[in-house]
Amino acid sequence: MIKDRGTMKWTAMMLPEHLMLLKEWKQEVFTEPPRERTEWELEELQQTISRAIVQHNYIMLTIWDQAHYVQWGGFIQAMHEEELLLETITTTKHIPLKYIYAAHIEDDGLE
Repeated sequence: MIKDRGTMKWTAMMLPEHLMLLKEWKQEVFTEPPRERTEWELEELQQTISRAIVQHNYIMLTIWDQAHYVQWGGFIQAMHEEELLLETITTTKHIPLKYIYAAHIEDDGLE
């Protein structure tokens, strides 16, 4: 039975520039675009963030960052017109409001 190595057999003949262009092309093609949020999702997001600011709760934010979603957790220090200041364990992050896609207040079990 013949064992075919697929594209591995061709990478030795490619120039580094070609490999770099192929990698960029794969990232461009296979990244998912940010999804549109509905009106009620935006309203719920605003209420959750406001509640976390007033009650000073730990919050988990889902953020669109460079072609994928990431999660950051911390305490909200301030909210300006265009950005949110999130204090994490190690640093304070400036997060543009337009990149926040979900928010969840973490329960600490003290209630």
